[in-house]
Amino acid sequence: MAMNKLRKAYSYIADESVLIFIIMAFSIMMSVVSPYFLKSSNLMNIVQYISVAGITSIGMTMVILTGGINLSVGGTLALSAWVSAYSMLNGTPWYLAVLISLTIGAAVGAINGLAVTVIRIPPLIATLALEQITRGLQLVLSKGKPLHGFPKEFLFVGAGQIFGIPMSVIWVAVLFVIFGIFLSKTRMGRSIYAVGGNPEATKIAGINNSKVIMFVYMTAGVLASFAGIILIARMDSAPTAIAASLDMQAITACVIGGASVTCGGKGRVFGTFLGIIIMGLIQNSLDLLNVSAYYQQFIQGIIIFLAVSMDAFRNARAGKNNTFWKKAKFKEQLL
Repeated sequence: MAMNKLRKAYSYIADESVLIFIIMAFSIMMSVVSPYFLKSSNLMNIVQYISVAGITSIGMTMVILTGGINLSVGGTLALSAWVSAYSMLNGTPWYLAVLISLTIGAAVGAINGLAVTVIRIPPLIATLALEQITRGLQLVLSKGKPLHGFPKEFLFVGAGQIFGIPMSVIWVAVLFVIFGIFLSKTRMGRSIYAVGGNPEATKIAGINNSKVIMFVYMTAGVLASFAGIILIARMDSAPTAIAASLDMQAITACVIGGASVTCGGKGRVFGTFLGIIIMGLIQNSLDLLNVSAYYQQFIQGIIIFLAVSMDAFRNARAGKNNTFWKKAKFKEQLL
């Protein structure tokens, strides 16, 4: 028992403390390099980046925990946001338009879940196909024309403030706390970890793997749609080209935060939160340093490669650590 607690404490400190150190070091470095880094307007830019990618990355974390992947979050966001915007501009009350958007996200997630659990299509292929379908459908419906001029009540959802705190910050904080508690304290949350860690054992234990997988894909779709609501409410516009490479941003944040794309059952929402902050700092720093957009894409590609490589290294190290702890536990039993 004592050895297990020590092992858990070591794992927690080793992962999260490194990420916190990186955030602190990066912030200090950029405050020295750029006089604009600590200005309120620039910090707001970082928050705006984190709000959309962060909310999406929560759902991505849950999908990755089950051993899956979701490449359709960008298309889900784009389609649901545009339909919501169109509905509002054609007389639908803003709250019903938001409900329509979330329903579309749940529907796309359900299709992903059915494709993975019933048709047995690999998650990478199934969600990539849904990404193309949703992106294409949004372009067909919009005909390349952006929408703007939404109700003030709706704009408050993404651009308002409560006691001086932007709504985007409040939404991100609330959702990360809720899903952090959900994954660690509820039966469904523990089942998500179990399905990703050992799907065969969960079947024997009576857990419905398909139900769990369906749930995480639907939740990811709803969160992507909600991120889209925050985005268009903040901009007061629903452009046709929206949320490009959102899936890669979310996946990278999850991997940096400790989730494993090579094997499920590993990762924490708090780690993902730190990961998305690091991604936001990097993106903002590239903008402040006037790095060309072409180089930014190149650098982002390197970051994704390094994140996945780090994941592979972390899993290899975990295997060695497991051997160490087993030997230590054996010696403890002998004593």
